Amino acid sequence: MKILIVGNVFKDVYLNLDDRTETFETDGDNVKWLNLSFDASEHRFFRRAGSLGGAAITLEVLNKMGIESQISGSSVRYSEDGIEAGDSAADLYRYIFVSDEQTTYFAPSYEHASSFEVPSEDVDCVFVDRSANIEDASAILDYLEFSPATKLVVYARKNPRSKSERALLERANLVFTERELPPVSRQEVVRIDHNHVTYRRVAMNFETPREELMTHLSIYSILAATILGGIILGKDADEVLKLAKTNVENSSLDACLDLDTLLELSA
Repeated sequence: MKILIVGNVFKDVYLNLDDRTETFETDGDNVKWLNLSFDASEHRFFRRAGSLGGAAITLEVLNKMGIESQISGSSVRYSEDGIEAGDSAADLYRYIFVSDEQTTYFAPSYEHASSFEVPSEDVDCVFVDRSANIEDASAILDYLEFSPATKLVVYARKNPRSKSERALLERANLVFTERELPPVSRQEVVRIDHNHVTYRRVAMNFETPREELMTHLSIYSILAATILGGIILGKDADEVLKLAKTNVENSSLDACLDLDTLLELSA
């Protein structure tokens, strides 16, 4: 089984702000506030950490489940030592400010268009990742027309910005979504809603350890990739969701679980 992932690679840079030097206020909802005045004032952080997100997470999850995968048009690769990529491999950067277990982050206002390159070898599945920004779906659809046995999996964006999405949804064999979708021809739908996921009338709640401070992009990417991996491995709906719950609740910013650990913890 070979999967071609279409999506963007994010580099998340975490800055832990220093409560000893920063003046925070807490409102009635227990949300912290910090006045960032643009007057050349200095703010301090005591730790910086970085991790790759977006399509890189999908790549890692699938390969650790024993499913050969690669990101279309990207130099990011998976090996036994983990993800291989330099800083230049990221399509987009996000800067995440952390105070205790609360975060706020800056994301780019311009979204990089996701690359699709016709694979040199046949693939069994094309997975349009949650991180993908598809401005023109014609190349993907043309490839699927040329290779009708190739399955299409689409993660429908929460706030779609492309007219191409509907064409992809109409062709998709499996759809992940966080919103109500227009009526389109599709066989399978996985609904993810905050801490709740539903697949084939089986529903499951999940939690994430707050100390990991994962963004929703990372959390949902782990869920979707694990569910897809479980389906490919022939698991039933209940087993698939248990694998996804186990992975998202036990992964860290640095790594997700391998298949053996997933099966052991979800048993």
